[in-house]
Amino acid sequence: MPTFTESTTSPKSTETERHAHLFDALKLLFKEAKQRERRRRVRWLSFFVAAIVTAGVASGIAYASASSSPNGAHGAPAALAVGTDAKVLTCQGGNVVRPRTFIVTCADDNTQLTKTRWTRWTSTSAVGITTFAMNLCKPYCAASKMSYFPNSTVRFSSPVSTKHGETFSLLVVHYVSGGKAHVYRFSFQGDPSFN
Repeated sequence: MPTFTESTTSPKSTETERHAHLFDALKLLFKEAKQRERRRRVRWLSFFVAAIVTAGVASGIAYASASSSPNGAHGAPAALAVGTDAKVLTCQGGNVVRPRTFIVTCADDNTQLTKTRWTRWTSTSAVGITTFAMNLCKPYCAASKMSYFPNSTVRFSSPVSTKHGETFSLLVVHYVSGGKAHVYRFSFQGDPSFN
């Protein structure tokens, strides 16, 4: 008859196994803690980036609304041409001369003059080169982005006497889109703030 011998493990080997299990458990806990810390850092970094983007957008909006203000694009007073009384009326109700940036359609901001260089500014007309920006509203305005047409010619003309002084009442922009020449005309006389 076969005999079985009972195997006995020493208390030291059981204790060593227990320590090994504890060590493995601690390694797992530290690994999970590192992962939680990484996730926490990513959340804070995401929050920080979102805050910076929000601040950038807000300052961009503030810059854009100040661009066609009476003080020009950089807070300096707009330079007046010698002997010139005719100006253009901004969306904020101020008059400017030689604006580098100008919002044409105040209600929707869908038409703008950008990066404008004026070659002539007199009491009867103003002529320059601009990057004409217009929302083409395809398929509809809210889903469409601004289209930019560089090297467009711009002309303010037909000055009239208003409560704001001599103010140009007509804007004409010649621009090229899709290889074809186009003309954009805008009269300020229908605007209630113009009179």
